[in-house]
Amino acid sequence: MSFIHMSNAKPVASIKWLDVIGEGGIAVITLCWLIVTLYTRPKGKLTTLLFIGISMVHFSMLLDLLDEFFRYKNEYAWFSRLEAIPAVLGLVMMSFALYYWHKEQQIINNRLIKSERFYREHSFYDMVSGLYSASYMKKQISAELVHFNTHNTPFCVSVFDIKSFNLYLREQGRLSANKLLHDIASLIQVNIRDTDLACRYAGDRFIVLMPNTKQHKAQVINTHVANMVKQHVLYFDNKTLFNAIHQSSIEVTAGDDVTSLLMRLNHTLTLQKQVA
Repeated sequence: MSFIHMSNAKPVASIKWLDVIGEGGIAVITLCWLIVTLYTRPKGKLTTLLFIGISMVHFSMLLDLLDEFFRYKNEYAWFSRLEAIPAVLGLVMMSFALYYWHKEQQIINNRLIKSERFYREHSFYDMVSGLYSASYMKKQISAELVHFNTHNTPFCVSVFDIKSFNLYLREQGRLSANKLLHDIASLIQVNIRDTDLACRYAGDRFIVLMPNTKQHKAQVINTHVANMVKQHVLYFDNKTLFNAIHQSSIEVTAGDDVTSLLMRLNHTLTLQKQVA
């Protein structure tokens, strides 16, 4: 109402519709940013700064949009010079938000240190295990192969397969089986090195990339992981259930590509399961 009191409507013929579309579009987009921020982020200092900053930018865009339809009365003409101030202040607030976002991101990076490597892409994320998928691992192995062929730096790839998982799935149900997959994924992450990368391979299998690692060292890590999994306990309907895994590892050799390396890894695991 104050704005209407301070201004007069412009004739339709003098309205610049391209400006209306541009400024109106920006106003709609900033409103969408505001809604997404409130919907997706938890409460906190960063969220508050983002909310205030985006709100001020949105307010400026609304003033610009209204300016296309109304002309300030002479005594209020000075007000048009202030329209950009909320946007400037909002961008300052969002700059502070970026600083706190950086701090938050450092914490997230530390938590994800064993489940992502140099590259983040949510489309590869597996919701059940909390790890990235086999597609993500293939990209990482491909990058490691380039490094191996260039600098002759060895690396190993290990695979872990949950014993009798299908039987467990039939007896305990999908919900309990998914919990088991998540627990095993967490155990693998905890018991590998910070430089290693764990992903869900397929079904009840997990795969670990171990850069700059020889075969004997990879086997030591595998054995340690397997021993930790044996100590993991699941409680279901007053039953105490223990788990075990098959495990195998291979070291990269000259001439390997992603497909041949994974085929060799799967073959080695099959032989291990036959022996077990």
